[in-house]
Order: sequence, then C-alpha cells, then structure tokens
Amino acid sequence: MNKLVSIIVLTYNSEKYIKNCLQSIFKQTYKNIELIVIDSNSEDKSVDLIRETLREYKGAQKVILSDKNLGYAKGNNLGIKQSKGDYVVILNPDIVLDKDFIQKIIDTFEKDKKIGSVQAKILQLNHGIKTNIIDTVGFKFLKSGEINDLGQGNEDKQQYDNLQQVFGTNGVAPAYRRIALDSIKLKEEYFDEDFFCYVEDFDLAWRLNLQNWLCVFESKAIVWHDRTSSKSISGGWKEFRQTRKSQSLWLRRISWRNMWLTYIKNLSLKLFFHPQFIKRQIKFVVYLLFFEPRVLFAKFEIIKFLPKMLKKRKLMQKKLC
Repeated sequence: MNKLVSIIVLTYNSEKYIKNCLQSIFKQTYKNIELIVIDSNSEDKSVDLIRETLREYKGAQKVILSDKNLGYAKGNNLGIKQSKGDYVVILNPDIVLDKDFIQKIIDTFEKDKKIGSVQAKILQLNHGIKTNIIDTVGFKFLKSGEINDLGQGNEDKQQYDNLQQVFGTNGVAPAYRRIALDSIKLKEEYFDEDFFCYVEDFDLAWRLNLQNWLCVFESKAIVWHDRTSSKSISGGWKEFRQTRKSQSLWLRRISWRNMWLTYIKNLSLKLFFHPQFIKRQIKFVVYLLFFEPRVLFAKFEIIKFLPKMLKKRKLMQKKLC
C-alpha cells in the first residue's frame, strides 16, 4: 500500500505564488497525499486564492486560518501536528514542483530506513520562468560555523547528480520521515519556535545529524524556487555588501541571533574552540562593528535566550544518551 505523504504549505501574503504552487501539487503522479495549507493572517488575497484553487483538488485537504503571523517555525509545527503522513513535505508558497517530485522523494526514502530527510534539486524561478540555475542542493556545514547552500547560483550541468549525502535540507522544500521528526522534537516542537523564522531549518537538520539520521540528495526530485525577492550571499566582497544592504535590519539581526542560538544548542565544545570557528566569528563581529553596528544589538536577545537554549541543549544531550 502506498504510504501517506503530508504536504504542508504555509502562506503569508503569498497571492503572487500560491496558485501555481498548489496546482503543481495537484499534478503529482503520486496520489496518496494529504494537503494542509496554513495561512498566517495574510493581508492580501492569499486566502481567497487558496479557497478558489482548492476547489480543483479532490484529495484530502485541510485549511487552517490563523489570526496572527505564526512565523515559519510555529506555523509548520502546527501543520506537522495536524498531519498524519508517514512522510512530511514542507513547501514555501513560492515553490513549483516537477510532476514526479513526490514519487522520487518516496523512492529515495524507501531505499534506506536510516534516511531521515531528503533534499531535492532546487532550481531557480525568475519572474515565474523556470531556469537551470541552482538554488541549492543542500546544506554544507564548515568548521568555521558557516552554512553554505551547495551549488547556489551555478548553472545545473548535473555536476551534483552523484552527490549522495548532505548535512541537511534547505527549508524551502524539505522532506522528512515522520519518525525522524519525532525523534528530535523538543517539548513538542519540531522547528524551534523561539527562532520565529530564519535558520530554524538548519537547526532541525543539525539535530537530525546528532541523532545519526541521514540526509540524502535526490537529483531526480526537482522543484523551482522563486529567487526574485531574495539573493544569495555569494561571490566577492562587492556582492556580499550589496546583498547585505538589500536585507532589512530586522532580517540581519534575527539571522545572526538565530545562528548563535543554533550554535549554543548544538555545537560541540571541540568545534566551539576550533581555530577556524573562532577566526570566522571574530572576523564577522569586526565587520559588524565597522559596517553594521546596529546588528550587534541582537547580542542582548542572544543573552536573553541563553538560559532557554542551554536547557534545550541539555534535553537534546539526554536524547543522545
């Protein structure tokens, strides 16, 4: 019997994207799907478009309307708790799926029970047009503490198709085995709700790693992600500065804060004192002092959350015993 796959789509002011996203779900060749759409109090026409588009869908569906913006972590946690599938797929609303996406994900999970998550090949959408430019093929984690989206910005020439294992799945279209998610949840939370949004996908990926779950890249599972509203930090100094300038102060603060909350929860003492880690952290703080001093105010939030993160670290360590 085909296993049930729960697809969760969290929307917030997503009228530009949601119809194409949902219709790509309807076209999946794999049919045993439970669709859960959660709207975080959108102020545009997202809810109307969701209701209108879902009339076309004959499969199991559920729409949850929140009276406030839940953020990525809390919104998707709500979806996971409401879902019943053996596998859970989380989609950003600015995603379009290849018709065989779910089937390829299932085929990959079925190869090995140690696979806890599957990373798709994510290509970029440019103003709604599909490209062969890579958005990501998964997270790479360096000893410096840096996270890289592998392949981002490169033309897809199948150069990553033989890649097997990656550190973790990017949060725009991750796929998880249910029992893997249950093994790493802390106080009934899968994604850390203290993060609200940004870096929570990497934090969850790290916890899966600590529990020895594999994250596998599947090149035949393809999705397209709209990148017109955000740019990667890649290239040289000029590109780095331009990208940072294009981001709001709030985004830069919360990203830096959440990265440090992730370190506090998951980083081993050995890596914390690694020369590459120390060097990069000092270098970035010096950069902030000279170019973005207001971002450093996030240090007060890091201090505020420190006791809570240490408790979560302790809970995770108990799971590893």
